[in-house]
Amino acid sequence: MGSPLPPSAVRVATILFQNGSAELDGSDRRVLKKVRNIYRQQGGRLRVVGHSSSRTRNMDPVRHKMVNYRISADRANVVIAALKRLGVSSNDITADARADASPLYFEYMPSGEAGNRRAEIYFE
Repeated sequence: MGSPLPPSAVRVATILFQNGSAELDGSDRRVLKKVRNIYRQQGGRLRVVGHSSSRTRNMDPVRHKMVNYRISADRANVVIAALKRLGVSSNDITADARADASPLYFEYMPSGEAGNRRAEIYFE
């Protein structure tokens, strides 16, 4: 896990993912183009924070943590790779992976679980 976000950080986009996936779709790419446009206008630094839901297949607790950490890192990295392809400087982007440690939603319903499978993009 990375350092805490500074109080001045502003979330500008959230990309949602399918269960077990770190793939972007066309809608996600359109969102990332908007982020790139803001970056071009304002400059600054971006931080991409990957998250996972808490659900995995049945496995031991250590493996569960590692799987969730890995998918959250993959989500952050795929967003960063797309932003770099769009022209955002690698010097201005950092990645963070939180696994299932920072849920936005309770996961007793599938919609809550889906909302926790995400990558958040912040301007710092």
